[in-house]
This record gives sequence, C-alpha cells and structure tokens, in this order.
Amino acid sequence: MMGPRRTRIPVLAAVITVGVMLAGCAPTTDLSRDAATSLQSSVRLVAEQAASRDYSAALASLDSLQSQLEGDMAAGLVSRDRGARIQAAIDLVRSDLGPKATPTPTPTPTPSPTPTKPKGRDKGHGKDG
Repeated sequence: MMGPRRTRIPVLAAVITVGVMLAGCAPTTDLSRDAATSLQSSVRLVAEQAASRDYSAALASLDSLQSQLEGDMAAGLVSRDRGARIQAAIDLVRSDLGPKATPTPTPTPTPSPTPTKPKGRDKGHGKDG
C-alpha cells in the first residue's frame, strides 16, 4: 500500500504541470494575461486542496477550472492550441484525483442471530420461575 506522501506526489505533479502550462511566457494571442491570472488562481486552489487530501473539493475546483477554460476559449482569451494543452493537463489531474475522491465503503458488521431456547422444554413447562 502506498503511503500518504506517495499518493500525493502524482496529484501534485499533475497540478503543477497545469500551472506551468499557464505560467509560460506566451504571446497575448495564445493566452491573455487576465485569463492566465484567473486560471492560475484556480490551479493553486486545486493544488492546495489536493495537498490537504481534500480530493472531492479538488475535483469540484477542477470542474470550475474546466468551465473557466471553456469560457475563456469561447471568448478568444485562450487559443485553441493552448487550450488543448491545458485541457490535457486537466484531464491528467482528473484521472489522478478521481480514484482518490471516491471513498472506500466501510463494511458494516452483520448482526449474528441470537440463539433462542426452544419453548416448552424447560422444567417449568413454559412457565417462568
């Protein structure tokens, strides 16, 4: 079984990949400054949540990042090529976070049947005392 530190490394590496892709020096036609700032802020939030092992929240934030990217691409703030690279990184992070966000069900113990005495075989012939 992997320790908590080993399970966090792939998640953080993937989140950092998204951040690096956003932070690169790109011409304004590739990625607008406002879009880059906003997307980077979302990536930092995902990274913080993943680092604190709040994988469900990280996935929810990743969904917001996804919507943000789609909106920025539709508005022409992120080029199609740059958007595809960012999308690939988002997909990588999602594939790493997904299994971690699904809680493992805790088995519930099944009560064992309580043995009962057959009626009428006691000395009192079914009567107490």
